[in-house]
Amino acid sequence: MKISPLAMLRKIRGGVTQAQLAEALGVERNTVVRWENGRSIPKLEPCQTKKLCKLLGISIDELPDSFAPQSVYISLDQPMVKD
Repeated sequence: MKISPLAMLRKIRGGVTQAQLAEALGVERNTVVRWENGRSIPKLEPCQTKKLCKLLGISIDELPDSFAPQSVYISLDQPMVKD
């Protein structure tokens, strides 16, 4: 049986359950299951990424690539602040 990088980190480094991880990140347990099964790709906010690293006791460099913080693209054609 193939184990996902997140599941491996969760079990080995953090010793946390899927439910505990979901609660800490403010998502449903089923969301964590889908991430670990490869059925969806995590789209974490920076604060969620920090929580995940702290919970697992790892640095951001140790996160699986699919958990890297999402890039922020700013279009120069769009105003940054809406009236």
